[in-house]
Amino acid sequence: MIKIGITGNLGSGKTTFSNFFKKDSYIFNADKEAKKHLKNHSVLQRKLINIFGKKVQEGTKIDFKKLGQIAFENPKNQKILNGIIWPEVSVLISDAINEAKKQKVKYFIVDAALLYEANFQHFFDYIILVTADKDKRLTRAVKRRNLDLSQIKMRMALQMSDKEKKDSSNFIVYNNKSKSELENQFNDLIKKII
Repeated sequence: MIKIGITGNLGSGKTTFSNFFKKDSYIFNADKEAKKHLKNHSVLQRKLINIFGKKVQEGTKIDFKKLGQIAFENPKNQKILNGIIWPEVSVLISDAINEAKKQKVKYFIVDAALLYEANFQHFFDYIILVTADKDKRLTRAVKRRNLDLSQIKMRMALQMSDKEKKDSSNFIVYNNKSKSELENQFNDLIKKII
């Protein structure tokens, strides 16, 4: 089984690229799995409410939209949130790897924007960075997110730059054109990995 980490900043197209791995693959979307885990984990929710206060709360539970706004307000809040969530996600990835081995899939894929920031690179045989021009990324992020432009820019500013990620990545995919062009790059890249 080949273990591949796919990363890229907000709006880069990393999830679209990850989804090209359909056949013989186990795809783990770190953001979705972290949110699902947090939704089902009252102790973690309580911990975050204790740290960030009632402003992230809706009734007795976490309001994810409010949590996102608070967490991406500044680097300190983001660091606190990540310090709580990343160790949990690390365990989830380990469990998913074991499950993927049982399923005897050819590829284990982790789609994670903060793969380097979380220091998850040790899990993978290869890391693919999906990148795009900032204007393209902004346009995509505005289209698909229920966030305003200022929040998107704030989140982008808190992410490690593509320049820093390029040096540590095995492959770099430039996603400034169409989805079909991105799929062509995927097909070329798979030949190199095999």
